[in-house]
Formats: sequence, C-alpha cells, structure tokens
Amino acid sequence: MLGTISYLTFQHITEQKYSDQMELSMNAIGRNLNNMIKEANYFSDFWVTTEDSVESVEQALGAGVQSTGGKQDKSKETESGDYEELLEKQKLTGRVLLTYPGIKSVTLYHIDGKVVNLRFVVDEPIPRDVLESNPIYPEVLKKNGAPVWIGPNEDARLTGANNLFTQIRVLLDIDTLQPKGVLVMRFGMTELARTFNFYNTEGDGDRRYLIVGRGGVVVYDSAGKNEGRSFAETDPDGRLDLSRNFQTQKMKFDGEKSLVSVHNLGDIKRLGTGDWTLVTVTDWGYLSGDLASILRYVVMITIGCLACALVFNLMFVRRTISFIVSVVGAMRKVERGDLTTRVPVTGNDETVILAKGFNSLVERVSELLSDVTMEQRRKRKAEMMLLQAQIKPHFLFNALESINILAVQNEGRKVSKMVQRLGNIFRISITQKEEITIEQELEHLRSYLEIQKFRFEELFEYTIEVPPALMGHSILKLTIQPLVENSIQHGFEGIDYSGKITVSAALEDEKIVFYVEDNGIGISDERLASFASSGVTTLEQLYEESPETGERRGMGVGNVADRLRIHYGANYGLMLCSAPGQGTIIKCVIPSETGGGEREIKGAVGG
Repeated sequence: MLGTISYLTFQHITEQKYSDQMELSMNAIGRNLNNMIKEANYFSDFWVTTEDSVESVEQALGAGVQSTGGKQDKSKETESGDYEELLEKQKLTGRVLLTYPGIKSVTLYHIDGKVVNLRFVVDEPIPRDVLESNPIYPEVLKKNGAPVWIGPNEDARLTGANNLFTQIRVLLDIDTLQPKGVLVMRFGMTELARTFNFYNTEGDGDRRYLIVGRGGVVVYDSAGKNEGRSFAETDPDGRLDLSRNFQTQKMKFDGEKSLVSVHNLGDIKRLGTGDWTLVTVTDWGYLSGDLASILRYVVMITIGCLACALVFNLMFVRRTISFIVSVVGAMRKVERGDLTTRVPVTGNDETVILAKGFNSLVERVSELLSDVTMEQRRKRKAEMMLLQAQIKPHFLFNALESINILAVQNEGRKVSKMVQRLGNIFRISITQKEEITIEQELEHLRSYLEIQKFRFEELFEYTIEVPPALMGHSILKLTIQPLVENSIQHGFEGIDYSGKITVSAALEDEKIVFYVEDNGIGISDERLASFASSGVTTLEQLYEESPETGERRGMGVGNVADRLRIHYGANYGLMLCSAPGQGTIIKCVIPSETGGGEREIKGAVGG
C-alpha cells in the first residue's frame, strides 16, 4: 500500500508538472509556426504586389506569346519565343530564391487562360479544371487576394506529388485591384522540422509532434508514421478534444502508453490555414524513468519491512497466537462436553501458567460433574426404590385379605385373577429395567385398578383409552400408576358420588402425551403452588405417614415429575390443572421412542 500510494502520488505530480511545462512549450511552438506561415505570407504579399515582380510575371507570360501580325517564319518565331521565355524565367527564379529560399514552385493561372509555371524542384502544376472544381476554390475566390493554405496530406490533388505546403490566392492588379488570375505557390517549410528538433533535444525518440489539419487528417508527423491518417484512428474513444486551447491526457497512442497534449492553433487560422491543432506525444516510460527507480527503492524497502515482520511473527507472535488458538480449540471441545481435553504445557513463559490453570480448571470441572452424575444416579435409584415400595403393607394386607375372602366363598376363579394381578404388580415393580413398554405400564395399571376396585367396591370406575399404535413405545416404569393412585387416595377422599378415572394418550408434535382425569374433590391453590415451586420429592415427605392409617401419603406426583425431567430432559414432565370441587387433570409428556430397553443415564450434565 505504501509503494502504491507513493507511486501514484509521484506519478500525479510528474504528470501535472510536465503538463504545465508542455503547455508553455506548445505555446512557443505555436508562435513559431505562426511566424513561419506569416513569413511565407509576407513573401507572397511582396511578390504579388511589387511592380517589378508583377512585370516579371507578365514578361514571362508574354515571352511565349506568338505574334499574329508578322509574316516571319513560324519556327524562328517559336525558337525566339522559347529563348526569351527561358531568360525571363531565369531572371524570375533568381529574384524568387533571393527573396524566400523555401519556395519550390509558382504557378500562375491567368484570367485569359494562360498558365505560367516556375519550378525549383520536379513538380507538376495542378490542372486548371482540377483546381477550379476543387471545393476549396470558392473559398479562394471569396477571400479575393487573401491566402488560403493547404497542408500536406489534406488534399493530394492540390499539394502535388511532393506533398508540400501549398498556398492559393487570387492575383490582383495593383492599380485597379481587379483579379488577374490565381497564383499557386508550394513551400518546403524546412523551418518546421528545425523548430520541432529544437524543442525535442532532450526527448529524442521519446517525444513526437503532430499537426492535425482539416477533417482531423494528420498534416505533419515528426516521426513520419501517421501522416495522411485520420487522428481519430489513434484516439478511438474520443478522449481528446482538438478544439480546446490546451488538454493533456494519459492514454494509449499507437499501442504505447503515452502522455498526449493538444493545443489548438487558433491564431494561425487567420493567416489562411485551416483549423490546425498541434499534438505532442511523449512516451510515458520516458517520463516515469525516475519514478520507476523510486518505486524500485520503495518496493525494496517494503520487502525488507515485510521480511522483518515475518521474522518477528515467526519468532514471537506466531508462538503466542498458536498457543491462544490451541486454548480456544480446547475450550470449544470442553464446550461440546469433552472434558478429557488438555492444553500441552511447553516453555517457561506466561503461557505455561495459563495452560496449567486451564488444565486444572477442566480437571476440577470434570471431577465435579462426575460427583453430580453419581449423586443423580443415587437419587434416581433411591426414587425407584421408593416407588417400588409403593406396594404398602396395608395395600398388600388388604389384597391378601380380599383373596382370603374369595377363597372362603369358594370363588376360585376370582382368587386366581386377584393372585395374577398381584403377581403382575410385583413383577413390574421388581424389574431391573428403568423403561418398559406402554403396554406393560398399562397392564400394571389395570392390575392395580382391579385390586383397588375390589377393595373400594363401588367407589370409582375407570376407562383406559390408548391407541394401539402407541403400545410399542417406551416409558419410564411406574409413571402412570402413581398418578392414578393420587386420584384414588386424594381425589375421591370423602366423596358421596361415584368417582371416575379416565386415562388417555395421544401423539402430539412427535411427543406422547398422557391425560389422567378424575372427577374428585380437586386440589387447592396452595397445594398447586407448592407443587409448582418444589413438588413432593424429599425422602421425609415421601415417607410421611397418615396418623389415622399409618399409610404414606403425598407420594407420586412430585416424584414422578422430577424423575421424568431428570430422565428425559427439561422439555418433558407433568402439568396439573385442577380447582376445588372441579376434579383434576394431569398431563404427562414423554418422548416418542419405541422399545423398552435401558436408557443411558443423563441429567447430571444434560439436565
């Protein structure tokens, strides 16, 4: 970034300074061109207005005229006329060359149709019909003696085979100012090359000058490459405005990156030229030579700085950053639950203290989580043992007493059913699995309800409505039975009407939901609030006995809620809806998983 900013800054400064310098140079060149054309005009003015010059032209014209009144021999007259014409032309040539050596030819198209041509180089005059049919001829006549210039390559029909600067003007009689003919003069303009060479001494080969004439045609190119071509070919995007007084643009010129400056020669137009524009093309490599050296130094300094920074990074920063990255990676593993992660302890700086502290912290957290997990296992086992002990002595005694009565009454079939139901209760209670199928849980529930119905006779009726599709799903054992027991022991206590218990289940949002409804006495707001805040989960509360019966009360609902939350997670458990005298509805939510095998113990970490 430092190198780029430095290069662009120097580049802009150089371009601006060179542009200012070039504007001054092009103004000076423009003045030189103006003086050169003005000098040629002065010569032309002197030659066509001086009496001696006009007479010389007239003598040259008259020398070739044959006499119509004499009777001399035609061949003699012709020879005499040619000789005299030759002498007059030599005299005129001497005068012309002494006055202005840059002139190459003079052609006079007399009004009476005669043509006189003086040539100092091999040059053919313009045919009269070609001259008079040219679009520039009306402009010449309109100016009535003022010169009109045609630059090389502007019109090859007028500039001749040598492609010279050509001046055309009307020749006037100096006494009457009436047109006598049209004068065409061609000039070599050697001063043009000398002028450009003078301003190109330092940038020889790297700077070139062009003059763009009528229609955007390149009249002159110091390099001789684009003469006769349209300037638009070198500027296809039209980025240069040839009519502006001065403009500089960095662009591609003839495939080379260059700085192009244009200067419209407005002052020279009043001397008879067309809308000429001076163009200077400078190779950008020539201008940016010093900048390239500076840029190389900047690049070398930058590379040195980067090398030092790299060494510093390798020696100091990289080690620290690598350690921080490893610690962050270890923290993410711990966050995902991998407490076996440790950070390697290397070196003898501050990172060693940080690594040891992190490892010690993770190790301590792992120990604490192990303790919590063990405590949760013990708590769950204790809860399961307490629930399995729900077959209270009084319940077992009353069940056996009922069986004895049936045996005395010789009701063998009923005795068999009662013993079978009691056996089902014992079998489910003492099983080692934490989860059983819903079908097994409901079989356990039916056995319990049938025994209770025999004990309490017409106290209640029950209905179990569970879809067959849910029978194969798993459930934590001894989940539904404590909820129903809560309805029998508390909901129907002291009622004078027939109680009713309904157990139903459904699949809702990929969760299995059980509803245990009764029409008992309901639950007071105080007890509902107590259940919502803490429930009945402590061992003292679970073993609290009724002073009248000695039976344990308050078991079940709070205990089942905590067991479900610990076993399945915070999204599962119980919801109670009740009011005094309105009955109770208990909603039990469990995940919809099939099978009745052992589940992994969770809750200490995940719960």
